[in-house]
Amino acid sequence: MKGLLGLWVAVVLAVSACGPEHPSEPPGPSTTVGMQYAVPGNTDYNYRWSADPGINLLTPEATAVRAYVESYYLTVRALATSAGYPGFTKAVDERLRVDYGYPDQLKKSEFVGTQFQHLLWMSPTERGWLATVCTGDYSVMRIDEDGKYYNVGSTNVHAETVEMMAPDFTGSSADASLPAEGPERAPEVDVFRGWKLIDHVKSARSQDAFLQCRSRVPDPPENRPRKRDLPHETPYPTLAPYPGWPRYDEN
Repeated sequence: MKGLLGLWVAVVLAVSACGPEHPSEPPGPSTTVGMQYAVPGNTDYNYRWSADPGINLLTPEATAVRAYVESYYLTVRALATSAGYPGFTKAVDERLRVDYGYPDQLKKSEFVGTQFQHLLWMSPTERGWLATVCTGDYSVMRIDEDGKYYNVGSTNVHAETVEMMAPDFTGSSADASLPAEGPERAPEVDVFRGWKLIDHVKSARSQDAFLQCRSRVPDPPENRPRKRDLPHETPYPTLAPYPGWPRYDEN
């Protein structure tokens, strides 16, 4: 697997043709972002986003989608709704959240690596926006008791849809001046800005979306694990978040 990981590192550090150029330095060791929010201690991995031409990752609607998707996977891996970013519980109705039952009876794993996300399509709706998101989680690694690293995903890149309702329809006021990029792994203030989740479908209904998502992550299929839970001696590198979140005390 060492050869495979070497190829992973080389390919990821290259500039992707479908995304903007961005830094690839690993982040600092801290998992705490300010006083208001702390990234769960067992989720020491980062998100890196890209988008198809014409989609701006920093628009209010794209920022809301990013905030939701990142929060969703954090809550799943931390087995707690509180792992979502500030504003998550207001943006996501209780019936749309994952029910963890008795999380204290479930095994909580440690995760490292990088999760690649790509905004494939963004379409306006009557109440907001519908996004098709590609999720490459083959590069997120679970640390097992044997000290080895096991990939969460595989060669397949998921295509999922996220529908968000705009603040105008939720009775909220949005702060359009709030920055939406920076060096931090997570925001320390509510970046949902009044946007609310309408629906999240983990498997997009469009087969074309799955076909297109295959090429929207940095690593070619032959350099991704062929199936889930394969043991690796070293993990996929934890790359710096992109576009990340700002240090609000500097604005």
